[in-house]
Formats: sequence, C-alpha cells, structure tokens
Amino acid sequence: MNENYRVHCECNAVEVTMTGAPRVHAYCHCQDCRELLQVPYHSVLAWEADQVHISQGAGEVIEYQHPRKRMTRVFCKHCGDVLYNTNAMGRKLVSQLLFKRCNQDQLPPGFESSAHFFYDRRVIDVDDALPKR
Repeated sequence: MNENYRVHCECNAVEVTMTGAPRVHAYCHCQDCRELLQVPYHSVLAWEADQVHISQGAGEVIEYQHPRKRMTRVFCKHCGDVLYNTNAMGRKLVSQLLFKRCNQDQLPPGFESSAHFFYDRRVIDVDDALPKR
C-alpha cells in the first residue's frame, strides 16, 4: 500500500496529495529552477506526474507556463503560495520547505536531500557534506 502525503497553501484553499515516495530528494541549483521560482536554489521532493494530484481546490490554482522552457509553476490564486512546479522531465516538484511547513516541520525518513544537482551552476556556495554534482 502506498503512503499518501499532503501539503496545502498558506490560506488552505488548495491541498495537494502525493502518493508514494519521491523519486528525487535533493537541492537543485540549475538556472531553470532559479529563473522559474526566483530562488538561489530549490530544495525539492520530485514525484512522477501521476503521483501528485490537487485533492482540494483545483479551481483555485493558477498554472504559469514558462514562455521558453518546458516548466510550469502551480500556485494558489488567493495567497500566491507555490504548491509545486514541473520540470522538463515532467516530474512534479514540491518544495521541502512547503512539505515541512505542512507536516509539523518534519520530513519523513529518507526524504532529506541526498545531493546537490547542477552545483557547478550555483550562485551561492553551500557548505555541507552532501555530494555536489
């Protein structure tokens, strides 16, 4: 039986359910994520697209399609909270920070970041012991 996980926006208008374990749990430093989300790097939990569903408030989200990249950002139209984004591989990426905020400031065992991806493209240095790819 697959485990279900939930996150919601700040105003609780939208809830997203993820089924099973994420395929990736890492920090992404790619330029695409930085541009789409306006962050220096992104702490992600990445699921296959069919494992992530808007379980409440589907009519309350806005999906922004990046004009040049095969990426989207899905956010609440009321509070602006980004619920997930999609990458060029079609995976849905939920921020670890959002996940923790919605789950008593905890990540389940094994959901912690295991590496930094695209670290050679970073805009800030991160001093930790994780592999930097």
